Amino acid sequence: MTGRIVKSIGGKQNTFYHVMIEQDNEYKDTVIICGSKGVFRKKNIKPLAGDIVEIAIDYNNKDESGVTGMIEKVAERKNFLVRPPLANIDILFIVAAIKFPAPSYYFIDKMTAIAADNEIEPIIIINKTDLAGTDETADIYNIYKKAGFSVIKTSAVTNGGGFEEIKQAMEGKICAFAGASGVGKSTLLNKIFADLDFNLETNSLSEKIERGKHTTRTVELFKNNSGYVADTPGFSVLDFEKFNYILKDNLVFAFPDMSLYVEDNYSCKYAKCTHTKEDGCGILEAVGKGKIAKTRHESYVRLYDEVRNQKEWELKDKE
Repeated sequence: MTGRIVKSIGGKQNTFYHVMIEQDNEYKDTVIICGSKGVFRKKNIKPLAGDIVEIAIDYNNKDESGVTGMIEKVAERKNFLVRPPLANIDILFIVAAIKFPAPSYYFIDKMTAIAADNEIEPIIIINKTDLAGTDETADIYNIYKKAGFSVIKTSAVTNGGGFEEIKQAMEGKICAFAGASGVGKSTLLNKIFADLDFNLETNSLSEKIERGKHTTRTVELFKNNSGYVADTPGFSVLDFEKFNYILKDNLVFAFPDMSLYVEDNYSCKYAKCTHTKEDGCGILEAVGKGKIAKTRHESYVRLYDEVRNQKEWELKDKE
């Protein structure tokens, strides 16, 4: 029987998984609690929320909610994040506030790069638009629309637009949300999914340090019509940054507005151009002509400095 893991409970040795049955049978849309075979540990495979799995139902071992089961096979993943531990993500919504705190272009660019590197569609949500003038909102909106991303403007406080657009984008998808502390991510999710059992804890923004506080570290997928939304309120920006790596040679391809100058019209003078400071670099020329936003290239250079000495085998060891 086929299902999808929507939640895991326990530790390394005795973990139990909540599996939502997606197969069209008597158990469709039922959550069955399952164990997993030891063979997964031997193969160093840890089932994750979002995984599609084959389970065998144990009709003789029932709990208060009904039958139980055993995970026998984990289907091949199209992608996964190390932390938060999620598999088969379709969309990463990146939430940024227009003010309080001010938008961090580097954070947004790093999240879009992580998404692109994992073949996840990034969608940028510009929140708290009620606090800013039209010109302020237009600046960040235009930068990312020009770079080829989907951008949605909204206000979680005033219910100002964007909610239906977000819901439509989520149809039939597995979605996760990322946002620096204080941008209103939890409030936004509670507003959009008022009919789901989210109840995310929200904390007032500290006036001194402009950062909120995190709560739980449990990853859970909630059914949302034909798709799922991940509740990951306890995972910080640092988790995304520290555990989801991008190899140096892949970095330029994680910036779609820059990779155009590598894939379709390689215009750099040097074959091994780093696209950071070389004379004759086609990307630098495009930045100079305003075809690529300066902030985007600044983020690329900063990321390149972070990953340039990383080796693939070192990254695998850290996972």
